[in-house]
Amino acid sequence: MFRPSALSVEAPLRIVLAVCSRFANRRFFFTFTALAVWSSKIVHVHDHLSAVPAHQFRQWGYSFFAQDVAILVFIRLLLDHWIAGLPILSRVAITLVNSIVMLYNAGLSIISISFYLVAGSEIHLRNVSLPTDPSSRALILSGSVSFTIVMTVTFCLSWLLQDFCYGVWGYAADVVNWPFAATWRMLRRFVCSQIYYSEIPQLDVEDPTKPYFSDDERGSDSLFDDGAQSQTTSLPFRLLQQTIEKFGVEVAPSKLRFILNVLAYIIATFVILALIFSALARPHDNTLIFLSWTTGLLPFVDIASSSPTLQGLPSHFGSGIQRDWDKQSALAKPPTLEWLPKDTKLAGFEDWYNGREHYSADADPMKISNLDQDVLSELHDKLQDVPIKHVMLIFLESTRNDVFPIKKDGFIWNRLASTFADNELPLESQERLANLTPTANYITGDYDDGFEHDEEKKRGGMHFTNAHTTGTYTLKSLIGTLCGIAPLIADFNLDYQHHVYQPCMAQIFEALNSLDDSKDDDAHPFASSKWQSYYYQAATMAYDKQYEMVAGLGFPEEHIISREYLRSENATHGPVTLPNINAFAFEEDPLEDYFRDVFVSAKKNDERVFLTHLTSTSHHAFKMPEREKYVPMANGLDMLSHYINSEGYDDKWLAKILNLLDEQGVANETLVVFVGDHGLSIPENDMVSPYYNPNVGIDHVPMVFSHPMLPAFDVHDAVHSSQILPTIFDLLRETGSLNKAGRQAASDLIHNYEGQSLIRPIRTSTETGQGNWQFTIVNPGRAVITARDARYPERHLVVPVINNVEWRLSNLTADPGEHDSVQGFDFISFLESVERKHGTEVAEWAEEGAFMSRWWVEENSKRWRFGPYGDFNP
Repeated sequence: MFRPSALSVEAPLRIVLAVCSRFANRRFFFTFTALAVWSSKIVHVHDHLSAVPAHQFRQWGYSFFAQDVAILVFIRLLLDHWIAGLPILSRVAITLVNSIVMLYNAGLSIISISFYLVAGSEIHLRNVSLPTDPSSRALILSGSVSFTIVMTVTFCLSWLLQDFCYGVWGYAADVVNWPFAATWRMLRRFVCSQIYYSEIPQLDVEDPTKPYFSDDERGSDSLFDDGAQSQTTSLPFRLLQQTIEKFGVEVAPSKLRFILNVLAYIIATFVILALIFSALARPHDNTLIFLSWTTGLLPFVDIASSSPTLQGLPSHFGSGIQRDWDKQSALAKPPTLEWLPKDTKLAGFEDWYNGREHYSADADPMKISNLDQDVLSELHDKLQDVPIKHVMLIFLESTRNDVFPIKKDGFIWNRLASTFADNELPLESQERLANLTPTANYITGDYDDGFEHDEEKKRGGMHFTNAHTTGTYTLKSLIGTLCGIAPLIADFNLDYQHHVYQPCMAQIFEALNSLDDSKDDDAHPFASSKWQSYYYQAATMAYDKQYEMVAGLGFPEEHIISREYLRSENATHGPVTLPNINAFAFEEDPLEDYFRDVFVSAKKNDERVFLTHLTSTSHHAFKMPEREKYVPMANGLDMLSHYINSEGYDDKWLAKILNLLDEQGVANETLVVFVGDHGLSIPENDMVSPYYNPNVGIDHVPMVFSHPMLPAFDVHDAVHSSQILPTIFDLLRETGSLNKAGRQAASDLIHNYEGQSLIRPIRTSTETGQGNWQFTIVNPGRAVITARDARYPERHLVVPVINNVEWRLSNLTADPGEHDSVQGFDFISFLESVERKHGTEVAEWAEEGAFMSRWWVEENSKRWRFGPYGDFNP
């Protein structure tokens, strides 16, 4: 009978213990930290490299790594040199502190790299409060794959490279430690009264191969020393020795080790001195300073740099408003509204009842009105035949303008085709794209997409081809559009907690319900019917207080439907059991029954509907229901391929909505406004998130005012989604869809909104030449805005609100992907770069935009009663 011997058991155990020992030692943990810190620094530099002029990068790029070298050398010293000879308790305490330092730097670096791989931009630690929201756990998990990959790769490389890495950094630590050790010996000699002797570092006469430094001056593990701890270097060392011997030169191993050690110390000394020199000699330039920060210090830099930077903006050309508007504000006494009820305070109109100052278009120096102009020529003698009993506002999640509809040989098509060797898409992909967005063709009336169509049916309406969103964070885009205002310049959804400075659509419709409901011969029969406002989405509303925000904008709580309600036992049509297709939502189809209920109820009760809907399938990670066929669109670019497919699903969902309107017999009396909440920029820069991503692909969204009784035509002016609100009420009064009292109320209100009406010719400037400036608040809201001037819509200006964010200017005509933008952290240097590239006129315009942005950012806080104006109570 066979009995395993003790030897057969011990051998595998020894192997296991040997492998485990390679993980449970200081060399491994140091190497893990070093790889994480270096990888994170490479990501940091890469993310902002375009902001550094080439000549500066060549001259000072070396200095970017000084802090990283310093922190790693410090850690290495605490692992060997500075704990040798200390009492056991002191060694334990120092080792504990050093472990915390390594854990902090390695952990933060791994998180930074993982976030960058998912979002395409660096994480900003002042936003760390977001992951504490319980509803964001799924969002965090969506990045777990990248985190796991980064951890695994770093883990494996640390196991393989630990001896080499620890030894290399040992030389740097020896060099840094030598002056400290020498100084300490001198101090002990002079301070201590006791005479003692210490070893003088010198060469051993009998064995000149011993390194110059003694054991208390160097690390315990030198790369070229003998011993068990350098086993992994024996092979390359032997290969080097054999290579030398091939040339007929015989060198004793001990002597070769001595030569290599000396060379290593010389190189380490040179590298460290060069780093010190470059860091001290480097000019005081914001760009160079920011790129030099090591990852462990970035959270403190981020918090310290979160204060506004525009107030101290320096003048260069003296163009624009400069500081002439510093004492001007659009806040003034609210305009008189005679029709407001006196006995009941209407939500959204509190300033009129409380006697507080309110936004006043007459006091707004930026305001440009076009209400004194006639309607667009395409609408002449057409509006009186357009009944608008109901209004639907559909926000298209993450929808770029150029996928509504998608076009052959467009920017996305060419980006997909570029992934193939012959720059040609496979036939399956071409066929999928040709049939991807037929509903978008029908809604926009745009069939000039390069594809063949059996018929070119147009639903009718105004298609705005150059529309920008109010904000690239969904909740800010919602509030900016629904209320016709600029969202709050603050990170994430603080808007709902502060003063929404204009009445929102649902609140205005409720105000119209309070007016005289007498019939009017000049209005449609339904003009005096009461409005009901609804907000529906298949996504969660628990994320970042969206439910509280939507309810605060005037939507009755019983008319708000989200994932939470649809999954509950109280759901009218039963709880939805479909799986989630992304971190926030399941597919939109279960909402169809609820849409139908709205219009059935409206017909039964003679009501008018204002229904707002936010789609969700086209949200990251762009997954579709399992029954939907997925067609790969590119050789790689997996996220872009999934995004394109998800837009095809959304197109089908929009077709269902339009078919439902036909089914209910309300299509010819329903105005449907389609607008993207924001786009995304995967085709331009491979970034899937709008977070700190001020790219025009995210700003530029589809916008259509769709109605079967309107003529179908395009408008190419630069417009803004904040103009939707005044346009809707301008349309309602011009089409006779409001009674006399309602028309008066609508007229009073739309004159006092910032945006121009889209059914009239857009004024791009005032008589004085001041431009029609439009601003977009970049996700998450506090750090960056983009600005454009309707006089020059091809110019895309990125304005940092806080420090450590780049200025950027792009010419979208010459550079639609923003690959050749002028960037810079320092404002004056940025203007000088603009002048060199585009000329003085454009540079002066950029300065004008910067100072206009400066006034607008401060004014934003005043209107929202935010920050220093939080207790503002005139």
